[in-house]
Amino acid sequence: MKKKKIKEIDQTKDSQKEVFQATVVDILNKQVKVLSEGNIISCLIPGSLLTSKNALIVGDQVEVELTGNDQYRLNHIHTRTTAVYRGNRRGSGEEILIAANVQCLLAIVTADYLLHQAGYIESAIIAAKRAGIQVGIFVSKWDLIGENAQDLLQEKLTYYQNTVGFVFVGSACERQEELLNKAEGKTIVVIGDRSCGKTSLIRGCLNELAKIEKHKGNIASTHNSVLQAGFNGTLWIDTPGFRDFALQEISEEERNEVFPEIALLTKGCYFRNCTHVHEDGCQVLEAIRAKKIRRDRYDSYQKMIDTKATSDTESKIDYRRSACTESFPCKVCGALVVPDGAGSQHRNHCPKCLSSIHVDIEPGDRASLCQGIMEPVSVWVRKGGEWAIIHRCKECGDLSSNRIAADDNPALLMSIAVKPLAMTPFPLNKLEDIFKQ
Repeated sequence: MKKKKIKEIDQTKDSQKEVFQATVVDILNKQVKVLSEGNIISCLIPGSLLTSKNALIVGDQVEVELTGNDQYRLNHIHTRTTAVYRGNRRGSGEEILIAANVQCLLAIVTADYLLHQAGYIESAIIAAKRAGIQVGIFVSKWDLIGENAQDLLQEKLTYYQNTVGFVFVGSACERQEELLNKAEGKTIVVIGDRSCGKTSLIRGCLNELAKIEKHKGNIASTHNSVLQAGFNGTLWIDTPGFRDFALQEISEEERNEVFPEIALLTKGCYFRNCTHVHEDGCQVLEAIRAKKIRRDRYDSYQKMIDTKATSDTESKIDYRRSACTESFPCKVCGALVVPDGAGSQHRNHCPKCLSSIHVDIEPGDRASLCQGIMEPVSVWVRKGGEWAIIHRCKECGDLSSNRIAADDNPALLMSIAVKPLAMTPFPLNKLEDIFKQ
């Protein structure tokens, strides 16, 4: 593959046509850079475009005119074939144009984000579908999480593979050959939060990453959208990082297509454009956290969010009266948790890392929809001398008490028990003075 050489054009050449076609690659204060036949040209922007909202964006096809004083001026913008927008939380109903005339949107999230949060990819899918373009996903910093976490994410990624054009994982600092094959000949806009690896991924696809790192160290953050030409007609649009799409007026059809697992719960939210994933004030999330929504009232909801064959059976078992005999992988450390060795009929946390999942409102009822990670934060001694672990949900903050199991990690139990003594609110060398008082 040969990459077309791009160079700054000699604006004094007499051979340049007076009017020619070009693609916008960078927008400055009062100038715009365009790409024409492998050359980068700086042009003046008409005053009418400077004051018009969303009038000009990277990817626009334009006509450029050579003026009499050896300068270039943009004089016409062609009708856009596609346009990608996001919302603006600061202005209700306002849309921000991201890129024009693209055939694919590539959403990048880090593996750590995907482990603990949701919403960005789903919003990107909706934005791409609104624009009528293909959408792909790249999970970056895959090498920075452990094998157990990778295994957990692979199952989650299966859902996205059925929804988008392609899904790839890896390091943004390495050349991604499979992604290059998918992108060949297309104009791709790359979006993601800050520090997710957008610019590094594009540089790697352009074979420029090694050169940049050798001479400049870390790649600087992207502050404005920039188009770069790759191999075999591929054009890459790098964008500044933004945390949330904030899409406006998400329809029920869009929500059901991208968020089928919460479609039945949307009537509990008064936000018309809510994604029910992370928005402050979302009534669905508030209902879950306040324990007002019980799983036994949403059997069909349970079937959608859990595709495992055992899910229907498990939802019908009353674990308050029946033994829990299932084995399962821990969602935190990945260890296989088995019923044997617990010393009781109810295994409610991982014996290796002591973590659990928020599935109960009352012990054993499996009625909570929160599904957050329950982290061990303390231990206490029950009447009779039996130890119990205090768990706190990382999602909703709920606290619960669970008796320890016979095979629980003793070193971890002790480290949790003595943590208050290791982090006293006063110097330990002052204890003698305190006792004297």
